[in-house]
Amino acid sequence: MALPEQARDEALLTYDVVMATRNRSSAVALSLPLILTQTRACARIVVVDSSDDDGAAIGDLVTSLASRFGREIVFLTSPPGLTKQRNLGLQHTTADVVIFPDDDSLLYLDTAEKMLAVYEASESVAAVCATPAVVPPDGSLDLTSYVAETQNSTQKAARKLRQIIKETAACANPFLAVGNRLNAQQSVPDLPEHIDAAPVPYMTGFRMSFRREVITRHGFDETLRRYGWFEDIDASWGAMREGVVLMAKHANIYHHRDASNRAGGYAMGLWAILNRAYVVAKHVRANPDIFPNPEREFARLRRYCKLRIIAYRVLARDEFSKQRADGARDGLNYLPKLLAADVEQLPSAYTDLERILIE
Repeated sequence: MALPEQARDEALLTYDVVMATRNRSSAVALSLPLILTQTRACARIVVVDSSDDDGAAIGDLVTSLASRFGREIVFLTSPPGLTKQRNLGLQHTTADVVIFPDDDSLLYLDTAEKMLAVYEASESVAAVCATPAVVPPDGSLDLTSYVAETQNSTQKAARKLRQIIKETAACANPFLAVGNRLNAQQSVPDLPEHIDAAPVPYMTGFRMSFRREVITRHGFDETLRRYGWFEDIDASWGAMREGVVLMAKHANIYHHRDASNRAGGYAMGLWAILNRAYVVAKHVRANPDIFPNPEREFARLRRYCKLRIIAYRVLARDEFSKQRADGARDGLNYLPKLLAADVEQLPSAYTDLERILIE
């Protein structure tokens, strides 16, 4: 028997959106209208900006879109750092679920509705990610005014590299191995036939969401102060302590990667290795019942990092790529300093290493 309309409404969860951005008003101009026009409206949108102009450009854009769509948007400024910005935005949320799109995440109009349906199907679901779309939502892009990663030769090489890694080293990827083990500790609920969702080893940052109470308890680890380097994996694995993490297969988000604001090649290679090690070590050390032999996971990590360095070298066609390979090589040399630390010492070991390398 169908629920009365009032009962159905009471069963629906609310959601907020937190978007962190920095110096990318062109990206926000594309992504924010798609959030404002979702088939299921959010309770609140929070934009946290760390731009060099102290929020002038993004602030003006947010004010304009809020007026255009008749919605209030909370606009905050913050020091740079994706984890710091997301934590600040999280403090201003009150809904049941929080979605954390990147500023260049293009949501299909029913994305939020389909993500929320997974949460509503079972209280055991701690976090839900959308499915990466291969094409953008209809009418969402104006490529004459927006420089995306698809137009950038270095980023094309990076995508090619990622594909090679997936095909040749999937069995060695510590993120897959550790994430699958962590998520397997939780039971996958029986979902209604119309909800197609499956467990994932982690969520990538451009398409992730959490129950607010879960992400509030764990937060985003501000030891990881840079942009786009595995804070999403860390948050995903934190959520797995409290429930299962699923991908909603019919909720689509297109990642229209912005080529601006990219780190230098050396820094990208260095911290891609060290941040990976930090996140793996943190969760392996924190879960001795699941990982009684940490060295087995660390050996997998070292093998994978070596494979990445080889791939970097093979694909190095410009100065950026060569510097990235050099950074990854040096990161591998510093790996033992992180892997030797216990879970309590790990943040200070990382911070000490960061201080040495930056200086």
